[in-house]
Amino acid sequence: MPSTRTSEITIRVGPRPGDLGVVLAMHGELYAREYGFDEGFEAHVAHGLAAFAEALGAARDEPGSEPGWLWLAERDGEVIGTVALTDEGDGVAQLRWFLVDPSVRGGGVGRKLLHRLLDHARDQGFKHVKLWTVDPLETAARLYLDAGFRCTERKPAQQWGHRLDELRYDLELG
Repeated sequence: MPSTRTSEITIRVGPRPGDLGVVLAMHGELYAREYGFDEGFEAHVAHGLAAFAEALGAARDEPGSEPGWLWLAERDGEVIGTVALTDEGDGVAQLRWFLVDPSVRGGGVGRKLLHRLLDHARDQGFKHVKLWTVDPLETAARLYLDAGFRCTERKPAQQWGHRLDELRYDLELG
């Protein structure tokens, strides 16, 4: 009887060439499929990723400067999850581009990515982590709450083809 082997999931720090494009494509495709978000959402993600890439490029010219970090979960060389942390100044970091492919949800990948990011934020001396999300993303919200985040702001918005609530979550690391 043949044995079934589960491929190992690894988490690596990026970005390397092509990673930002993968993050963008995953977000555009997944949020369109699961939530019906239009191309405006992909443009929103692209704008943030472009600023992230520019900051990373500028940091190469300033030794010791780290404007942000990106973690990618992979299985068999395919990216199946992403999360990033950006330095917003004054000891504040922002969690961004958190996504886990549906094929691996429920297996702890999201939790591992989130905890890797939070451990790194503490190691870097950040005092506070914030994030923005929208109300349909209930599974991610549960992970944020389990990690100690609090929902601190809710505001209605019409975006990406939907009426939804934008939510801000905050976590004090000190």
